[in-house]
Amino acid sequence: MDRRRVVAGIGAALLSAGARPAIALAQGGGKPLRITHAVTSLAYMQSYVAQQNGYFEQTGFAAQIIDTGGGGPDVQLVLGGRADLTVNDGAQIFPALQQGQKLVCVLALLDRSIINATISKAAAQRVGFTETTPFDQRLKLLKGMKIGVTRAGALTWQQARFNLAAAGLDPDRDAQVVAIGGPPALAAALENGAIDVMYISMPIGEKLVKEGKALSFVDNARGEDPKLPTFLMEGLWTTTDFLAANRPTVEAAVGAYKKASKFIRESSPDKVVAALKPTLGSLGDAVLLDSVQRIQSAVSETGKVTAQQLETTQAVLKLNGFLQRTFTLAEVFDGSLIGA
Repeated sequence: MDRRRVVAGIGAALLSAGARPAIALAQGGGKPLRITHAVTSLAYMQSYVAQQNGYFEQTGFAAQIIDTGGGGPDVQLVLGGRADLTVNDGAQIFPALQQGQKLVCVLALLDRSIINATISKAAAQRVGFTETTPFDQRLKLLKGMKIGVTRAGALTWQQARFNLAAAGLDPDRDAQVVAIGGPPALAAALENGAIDVMYISMPIGEKLVKEGKALSFVDNARGEDPKLPTFLMEGLWTTTDFLAANRPTVEAAVGAYKKASKFIRESSPDKVVAALKPTLGSLGDAVLLDSVQRIQSAVSETGKVTAQQLETTQAVLKLNGFLQRTFTLAEVFDGSLIGA
């Protein structure tokens, strides 16, 4: 998925999807615990905090974080038994479930989308947008705009179309939704006026806002969109077979991730930044601090997948033709490890 290409720094090189997975060496002793990510990204902040703060080690495991260079291989490694768990979002997992794959979420990590929309200052001036423009009015301003996303079908593309439809606009006729590529290309396109608005994961747009080059248009990380108040952005997933055969291992992982979520939610932003800097320090202190402040409230407090999360996530996928059936909460979430 596109948002998985948000790496530690806009200009960081990305592994190709077919490249050999990059494995972060396990820290400390203990039994290896293999966890996949698509790339290095703020979306996986609980993994980095759990590793940096020793939460995996405390359970007797040594986490191996496997970055696969893009969405797809991260899930396939788990399905093929070459990894134990994946940190992933519903938008990627649900199509796999629809194909009959047996995956289950054992812990919710992020309860809101962290894909935000950013508008160029020139476009904002042209349509009369300010950051105080009421939300229902700002979406209508998308009519006639050129909207940059990473690729057709990606979550950036899906959320852009979701916003257009929410404004009563036709996503195929009333605006141009243009596939630009990765974060650096999107940022450059917004800066040079090739696009008016871009949809991309934090903190790409926030960096441009901080530099005075753009304005925040939709801040999903803070729940600004009333039609997308919650979303199954990230969760800890495994196969049903692995859970049945290795329940103590999954329980240990859930415990480490719960501690990480609690630390992120309850600690000062400065302390969270300190725990993230060994992995994400190249973002720069100011951008990392701003991102943490925005994301903290999106970190799941209970670890439970809710019916509303399930509903909104499936609504986005169905609008864009990526989901034909409706899943129940019991089909998606096993809360037995957290007493849910």
